[in-house]
Amino acid sequence: MFHEQPKKMNMEIDFTQFMKFIDNLELDIEARCIKPPKANKIAVYTLNGEKVSVYFKNEVRPHNVPVFLNQQAEHPFLIASKYITPKAKKGLKENKINYLDSYGNAYIELPQLKIYTEHGNGKPVTPDTTKVFTQAGAQLIFHLLKRPEEVNETVRRLADISKISLGSVSKIINGLEDEGYLVPHGAQKKYQLINKQELLDRWIPVVNEKILPKQIIGRYSFTKGLKENWKTQFLIPNVLWAGEPAAHLLTDYLYPEKFTLFTTLNKQEILKTLKIVPDSNGQLTVYKPFWEYGQVITMDGKNTVDPLLIYAQLTYSGDPRNIETAQIIYNEHIAAKL
Repeated sequence: MFHEQPKKMNMEIDFTQFMKFIDNLELDIEARCIKPPKANKIAVYTLNGEKVSVYFKNEVRPHNVPVFLNQQAEHPFLIASKYITPKAKKGLKENKINYLDSYGNAYIELPQLKIYTEHGNGKPVTPDTTKVFTQAGAQLIFHLLKRPEEVNETVRRLADISKISLGSVSKIINGLEDEGYLVPHGAQKKYQLINKQELLDRWIPVVNEKILPKQIIGRYSFTKGLKENWKTQFLIPNVLWAGEPAAHLLTDYLYPEKFTLFTTLNKQEILKTLKIVPDSNGQLTVYKPFWEYGQVITMDGKNTVDPLLIYAQLTYSGDPRNIETAQIIYNEHIAAKL
């Protein structure tokens, strides 16, 4: 019952908000709901009699646009969101994806209904100055998304696992509660992590924009013959594949063009052990882990980082083939945790 109630509430909010979004257009549009949203947030409405499949989302950012391209819908797609960034709007229009926000901005191209209105008045639901979606916050969120049951670990343990300060942990935990991702649960005043799908979505740009640039060791090229044998030559301690090569190992579906790995080896050890060559234009980017290091062994002993990080890298890339593979990884390795 604890998990079901928020879903029911969200369905009610989606319906009322959508009608407010329509009203904010200040146009003569008759909107009717003929199929309420299910758990996947897709509903069917009519706009002046024309059916649209409506996907509800709190905020839409650029990395979400390629994901929408892979959505299956029985009618023309319409994104309904409280806030859509300017870059995301541009991407939606370029891909002819209809959208509508809470500020009366819309791009709708239907056979008998065409609307394009932009007031430039949108504001993020949560300001970018939030104390949660910082580099330190993203490092802690990474761990909590992997192991939600550990949200009630000691502050020191969470700091050690996430490689952040004790003070940062307290601020982030308070911020997660303030923003509705942590709720008290049970008589012992324990916390429970909720809205994990939305938290994951907001974490993706932060890990790519704020964490990875700080953790980079360098870019490299493979020596002769090494690239062809990357799956076997790098099966050594302290080396974990991420991004496209990790996706290939997990799915056997995506052959990598860009290579990413994480290692605790220093620069000298990288040259000696991995036998790769520094190259500012190389295909291989090497990072330091931003978590308590431990070899993550997946199916058949393949060495990859956690699927959450692989998913975040693929989704953020904007590459359609990466997005398709990311969805496979999400379905097989992430969905059950959320």
